[in-house]
Amino acid sequence: MDVLVTGLGIMGAACCVMAFFLLERGILSAEKIPYYAINALGASLVLAASLYEFDGGDSGVLVQELCWIGISVMGMYKIAKVRG
Repeated sequence: MDVLVTGLGIMGAACCVMAFFLLERGILSAEKIPYYAINALGASLVLAASLYEFDGGDSGVLVQELCWIGISVMGMYKIAKVRG
């Protein structure tokens, strides 16, 4: 189980970094939902991995990933509202 959780955390981090990389390369746009969706997925995976055996040292990760998810959801909502 530990290997699975570690893998999820690594995949989550890779999603967030890849989304930023693709944004910087002009492949993704911050004006479209996929950028925020990939970030939200990545942050959720990192959060899940950190909660698996949570201790006080994980508090920073908890706060950061909750903020990352919140900002991503706000971005998707903004885009959906403009379209709707």
